[in-house]
Amino acid sequence: MADDNKPLKYIRYAIGEILLVVIGILLALQINNWNQERQNGKQEVQLLNQLLNEYNNNLEQLNNKIDSRNDIVKSSLKILRYRKLEESQINSDSVNLHISRTLTRPTFDPELGVTEELTNSGNLYVITNLELRNNITSFPSFLKELREEEMVIFNLVEERYFPFLITNYQIGPVVKYFTTDNSFLEKNLLSNSIQNELPEDIFEVTSPFDLIHNPDMEDYLSLLMANTDYTNIQSLGVKNKIEAIISLILTELENKK
Repeated sequence: MADDNKPLKYIRYAIGEILLVVIGILLALQINNWNQERQNGKQEVQLLNQLLNEYNNNLEQLNNKIDSRNDIVKSSLKILRYRKLEESQINSDSVNLHISRTLTRPTFDPELGVTEELTNSGNLYVITNLELRNNITSFPSFLKELREEEMVIFNLVEERYFPFLITNYQIGPVVKYFTTDNSFLEKNLLSNSIQNELPEDIFEVTSPFDLIHNPDMEDYLSLLMANTDYTNIQSLGVKNKIEAIISLILTELENKK
């Protein structure tokens, strides 16, 4: 009878051994999964902080560009209002300052290093929030319309407005303000690139009276204001997108504390 039970004991023993091995494998896999999740969690927090820095910088830059465009509109209006004054009442330096601002073409050049690295490397899965992932991947293409509007202004100034000024005005005194209008330059991130200020007396100052009464000047400034305002409308859409991304990142970071 005892011998008859030996096969059954061996089977039970074998099954027990198999179960132990299976349990050991499952535990090892579970531990590996825990370690991987913990590692992914640390990596996600690191990436979230990098993205937060990137989009905070982008928001600051975009706000500066919006402010710069508002200054351009204000300067355009200021020049147009000078037409109501007598020639003796017109301050040439003020006109030149405002003309120099209208020649600036602010463009939003966002930092996208972390965004593109995540998208191109296949590591986007580390970001667990699906809404945040979708916002990050769609952001570069979201900029397309804003860039198109910026190019409209760039082409207007470069191809039409600036050549008109060279033909109809003494451009030297205007150029001087590209090196001295510090508050405006800082908004456009240009102040560090200006190395030398031009001497005060290097350019002969001429009356802008004929220029500001030129019908073409009115047309160019009107076009510039309209296009600049519309570009800022597009910028506000981009700003809302950036703020939404920042809000999602902050929420994720808070949840992971």
